[in-house]
Amino acid sequence: MSSCHNSLSTVLRLTNPQVLEKEPQGSVYDVFHKLGVLRALGLIFKHGKREEMLEFSQKVLPRLVACGVTSSTDTPIRKLAMKVIQRIGLTFLKPRIMSWRYQRGSRSLAINVQGSTSEHMQGDAVDKNAEEEDDEEVGEDMEEVIDYLLQGLKDQDTVVRWSAAKGIGRVTGRLPREFGDEVVGAILELFSSRESDKAWHGGCLALAELARRGLLLPERLPAVTPVLNRALVYDELKGKCFMGANIRDAACYLCWAFARAYHPDQMAPYIRELATGLIIVALFDREIPCRRAGSAAFQEHVGRQGTFPHGIEILTTVDYFAVGNRSNAFLKLSLQVAKYPEYTKALIDHLVQLKVIHWDSAIRELTAKALHNLTPLAPDYMAKAVLPTLLELTTSVKLVARHGSILALSHITHGLALVTAKQGTSLVDLIGQDILDGIVKIVPTLEERKLLRGLDGEYMKQATAVLIEKCSLAALPLHHHEILKVWHQLLEECVVVIEENIRLAALQALGPLWTTYFQPVSQASLMWRDDLVVRYTAALNTDKEIQSQGFSAALGYLTLPLVQGKFDVVLPALIRATQITPETNTWAQARQQAITSIIRLVDTVGIQKDGKESEQVCEGNLGSIYQALLRSLDDYTMDRRGDIGAWVREAAITALQTLTKMVLAKDPCLLSEEIVGEMMARVCQQAAERIDRTRKVAGTAFAALLHSSPKLPHIPNVKEVESIFPKELCDGMNWASEKSTFNLFMQLVDFPAYRPRVLLGVTYAAGGISANLSRYTSEAVHSYLSARAEKEEVLAAFLETLLEQLATHQKVDRITLPLLKTIGDLLSSSAVLDSVLEQDDSYISRLLALMKKECQRCSDYHKLAAVIAVLCELLRLSSPTTKATLTQLALFLGYQYPKVRALTATSLLTALQDYCDQDIVPPDHLEEITTILEETEWMNNLEDARKQRNRICDLCGIPPPQPKKK
Repeated sequence: MSSCHNSLSTVLRLTNPQVLEKEPQGSVYDVFHKLGVLRALGLIFKHGKREEMLEFSQKVLPRLVACGVTSSTDTPIRKLAMKVIQRIGLTFLKPRIMSWRYQRGSRSLAINVQGSTSEHMQGDAVDKNAEEEDDEEVGEDMEEVIDYLLQGLKDQDTVVRWSAAKGIGRVTGRLPREFGDEVVGAILELFSSRESDKAWHGGCLALAELARRGLLLPERLPAVTPVLNRALVYDELKGKCFMGANIRDAACYLCWAFARAYHPDQMAPYIRELATGLIIVALFDREIPCRRAGSAAFQEHVGRQGTFPHGIEILTTVDYFAVGNRSNAFLKLSLQVAKYPEYTKALIDHLVQLKVIHWDSAIRELTAKALHNLTPLAPDYMAKAVLPTLLELTTSVKLVARHGSILALSHITHGLALVTAKQGTSLVDLIGQDILDGIVKIVPTLEERKLLRGLDGEYMKQATAVLIEKCSLAALPLHHHEILKVWHQLLEECVVVIEENIRLAALQALGPLWTTYFQPVSQASLMWRDDLVVRYTAALNTDKEIQSQGFSAALGYLTLPLVQGKFDVVLPALIRATQITPETNTWAQARQQAITSIIRLVDTVGIQKDGKESEQVCEGNLGSIYQALLRSLDDYTMDRRGDIGAWVREAAITALQTLTKMVLAKDPCLLSEEIVGEMMARVCQQAAERIDRTRKVAGTAFAALLHSSPKLPHIPNVKEVESIFPKELCDGMNWASEKSTFNLFMQLVDFPAYRPRVLLGVTYAAGGISANLSRYTSEAVHSYLSARAEKEEVLAAFLETLLEQLATHQKVDRITLPLLKTIGDLLSSSAVLDSVLEQDDSYISRLLALMKKECQRCSDYHKLAAVIAVLCELLRLSSPTTKATLTQLALFLGYQYPKVRALTATSLLTALQDYCDQDIVPPDHLEEITTILEETEWMNNLEDARKQRNRICDLCGIPPPQPKKK
């Protein structure tokens, strides 16, 4: 007793406002002081005896309020304040189980087996508790405690609301029935349109706690159930933010508590409504936690209540993990649930009333697709009830309503067309002429109200493009209607907009529109077709990338009747669009789109060996397609976005794979040995380059071509390549992994048909900035050379190829810089090539000449550093070219850039010290040369540096470089 008194006396002194006034409000001392006091009070009131605590409770509560802990800006303080207040409130009431609490029944199997004995014992306890309850009085202090806890339910932080909700449950469990019912009524008042989302969330948590403890009596269910149904779909705009995910999650928790708390007979009137609400959350909620919470609550009801319609069947479909994928829940699971008539119209109504006008555009698009899937299950309801509602929303002042309703209307119309086509009936008879006229008026009405402009117009253009596509697929009876010109003009405008989603929607609509309404069957329609092809091909010659990209894509969507007879006009135009010109250097996306359109058109017109070039792909134009695709593999355009040429290369690789597959299926004889050899070598080059994504695309294509069925003819060294890349290995290969693939592709260097391209790709990767890529590439190269150390002809061919690449790509920094780095790495890390270089000094002479040419007028420090590294490595080889190498290094010792001079001096000094036994310089002068290199300030005056450089030249016995006469 005395220790408890002492502890509380100390805490009361610390909660004295006069003590707290010594430090500023909100200071670090103030915060930590309050936290410590609250923790101490919480422990004391939790573990202390009620009789001892009661006399202090009335003193502590006002002290806490005076300290401002309930209105503190610190969340931990407010949370602890809720805990202390509820513990104080518990001291005002006797610890007992109230008889008015609702009990579903015993949860213990042993007690259930005992039968009436335990029931009689429970009855006696209830009678005694009932007698005690009549004498219980609730004072003003208790009302104040409950008021603070109710205020805590509206706190801005979840942890505080959760603490307050648990406090409400604990305290209400000791209150008389009348007072407990008043608490429930006060909580229900939080579910008002005037209250914030915080109050809704706290109210759901509090009701769940009461239900879990049996304190929410069945008589209150008629009032609670409507509130619960509203909370399950709560999603409202607050300023620029949308609130409600936490409320929906808490509402699912409340449903879960209902399943455990009430007897099935008590829940029977609300089962249908509750089951529908939970399945809607589990299927159509935007957030993963809410969908999973809805699924868990549904499962709890099926297990404990057993009265949900088709509960077991639905539960095995809409499980916790299946609802994690939003598209799967919207488009697949909803269809399986809607097969049961009890849920069909409820799901449709929810989508139409709430999700069609949802604030998230992704949800609106998924809703439209889901309604399309649900249409066959209730076609009459969709046609008679849903379509008129959506048609009214298309002219709403709200953007989300217009956008969502047009998307939904489009997909439902298409769905109804599929239903009527299957039944052999008329779509117009089903939807009515009024709906058809309303659909036709949508685009003109939007244009008249200028709703297709500005930022809002972006959404509306995308929605109208979908409308046109679905109406065309539905084949609405609009042939020769004037609206078709309006639709076509709108799509042409959308094809050249910057926003990709609008452009893709318009392109996808062009094909169905042309197929359904623009068949060139008359002379006038043929003239229209010719004019269309001329306009689109001429539009490729432009100074705007987006126009070239848009019309290149549109040409790819031409239908067979439109392109037949004009293929010899369209194909050359697209091939020209794949070429790089000074004006179109950075138009990588336009070139990528042109490649995609070429392959799409090839699939449209087909392949015929002796066909006409104006109608099909034939022997006359197939070669030009392959040449365009192979040329695109050399696209390494760079800009601020990085290697944008990779988009073109990947599209070309995919196109080569697709085109070759189509040719093999038609006539393998169309493939020449030259085309196949070049294609395989270039694809191997891409499979051994820097970008993981590109390597994966190229490796997959290489494996598909190598093991194609029917067999691809003319593959160079096909048996050896198949032994390196067996089908079993290719099927399980991770082509993006440099560790797995580089060693395999390096083995292709043995074969002349692959060697130049593979080495070009490998050296380009080895000189990259990625540490892992450089490491695995270098390991692959060194392993290859080490395994062939005794094969001098292979090593000589390897060196010859490197020099040819350096000569071919002179001044192309993208290739020469990594190539020089690779040569330097090979000379410094491997002695395999030394014997070849020493036996034939022509390799070194050619290398020196190429490097000298590469360095002329060069200001790239990294390239000069790579050249200096190669020169210093050449010094260790016993060769007549040593003096030529020293002469080149002497030029760098007097270079105009100080960093280059300093690097050269350091590198040369290291080489002289490491290879002192090679007699690189006269032994008598070695010490003096070393001293000059060490002591000269190469970063300072250029004239002094060149004087010291000339002295080194004299000591080495080489003529000092002379400045060029101007």
